[in-house]
Amino acid sequence: MSLDYILVKKPRCFLVYYLYWVPYTLVYEATNRFLLFPPIELEFTWLDAHLPFVSFLVPVYVSYLLFGCLILANSKDNRELNDLFYLTHFQLLVCALFFVFFPVSFPRHEYYAGSAFTKAFLDFWLWFDAPNNCFPSLHTANCALAIHYSLGKKRQWLFCIWGGLIIVSTVLCKQHYIVDLAAGLCVYLLSIRFKEWVLDPWKSAAGAVA
Repeated sequence: MSLDYILVKKPRCFLVYYLYWVPYTLVYEATNRFLLFPPIELEFTWLDAHLPFVSFLVPVYVSYLLFGCLILANSKDNRELNDLFYLTHFQLLVCALFFVFFPVSFPRHEYYAGSAFTKAFLDFWLWFDAPNNCFPSLHTANCALAIHYSLGKKRQWLFCIWGGLIIVSTVLCKQHYIVDLAAGLCVYLLSIRFKEWVLDPWKSAAGAVA
């Protein structure tokens, strides 16, 4: 008898999606606040040094908090919702290994002191998200996965463009290095392999229904 694949189900209330991901959020917060090693700052590549700071993309970057749950709500059935549940947690596990053993920070203060708006954002984001988890970019991994699951759906262009802008904003809002973005895309590709090698056989064995 295979373990049941369906762990979470599509709720009637949108806010329940946030509740489903509370353990994810707690692990994420813990791994970038309670460090085993001091965080390091990476050398800027030529591209890091020459990309501008685009402050008007800051709201796009923050919209990740809404975007993720809208992707969940847009899942076509319980199987797809559980795909997203397991895959985002797999991505978190991979990234958390780096957050714990190779914490990377970014010199954000150099870019955000210019205006009251950007400074207020930085103060909020430092409270919400300690800056020791740059590599790999979990924003990028999650958004690439969201785009993958948006293809072929009714609002695919909305979610693909939105997700793409969030990925771009990780470097243009000076939250990440270019290498963080590239590593985040690698985590996304690894999660797709994980789905093919682990989740799909599990679903077949468990006879998961929508």
